[in-house]
Amino acid sequence: MTRTNSGVRPRHLVPMAVGLAAGIYMLSGAVPRLAAQAAGVEGAFHATRCTEELDSDGDEHWMCEGSFTAGDGSFTIPRVEVDTSFDTLPDGPRAAFALGPSSGTAVQPGVLVWLGPGAVGVLSLAFPVWAVGAASRDAVARRRERASGAAGPERVPGPEGVPDPERVTGAGASAGQARSTR
Repeated sequence: MTRTNSGVRPRHLVPMAVGLAAGIYMLSGAVPRLAAQAAGVEGAFHATRCTEELDSDGDEHWMCEGSFTAGDGSFTIPRVEVDTSFDTLPDGPRAAFALGPSSGTAVQPGVLVWLGPGAVGVLSLAFPVWAVGAASRDAVARRRERASGAAGPERVPGPEGVPDPERVTGAGASAGQARSTR
């Protein structure tokens, strides 16, 4: 008897792969932003170069780089990028957080800077959990179906090709059940 794969099917692999990829991608952006706000140093970001980007609605956003100065004056980072975009072109210093003097990025203050991508990342990781559960349920159902099908009687098709309840053969058929209508 050849053993067949009773586990994960391709219809389960797609949500697993998409969920894992999306979850990891979104959390990889959210965790550093949260760390910068929770454990970083508050200071001022001075934009020196900005590029305009349009979103899908046609609204303009500005991606900037410049310098960061700690609020207590303990250090200055001469070249730093802001991890998030500005809705308007920054014309003066803006509040930001940096993890330390060797940081290459600064983060704008605000809960949505990390909560939005973090929540989407966690919810995206729910898809693989669902897919593993669905694959397990499907595998158990296939095993039960095979087990119940092997133990029960086999129905022999009648003259029209439709199984005839009067014609039963196989291991589950008794001598009285194995009748033929021919």
